Amino acid sequence: MEQNYLKKIKKEFAHIKPYDEDDLDWWNEGLDFIEQDKLDEAEKIFKMLIVSQPHHSDGFEGLAMVYKKMDRKKEAMYFIDLAVEKAREALQAERIEQEILEMILHQKKEIEKI
Repeated sequence: MEQNYLKKIKKEFAHIKPYDEDDLDWWNEGLDFIEQDKLDEAEKIFKMLIVSQPHHSDGFEGLAMVYKKMDRKKEAMYFIDLAVEKAREALQAERIEQEILEMILHQKKEIEKI
């Protein structure tokens, strides 16, 4: 899956340009879709967010949450690991607080349980 999966997402949403989208509400939209069990829509939103914000953890974490709910543990773990990596980089650069990383690590523990 690894890099090929990310390439597939980038190709699927090639019309989205990194850091050039009106994506402020995509995280909340994706979470709303998860709550409503509209997992296909949530998956699409979080993939778009990954392309739009490739150095931010939100899209990766959101996609992991979708795959967790779909019982696709391997994919969920792959994307939560990327979310942790992105969050650690952001913490190192002082772009996020420690609590954000801790929330993502908690999400990872929840995925490991399935």
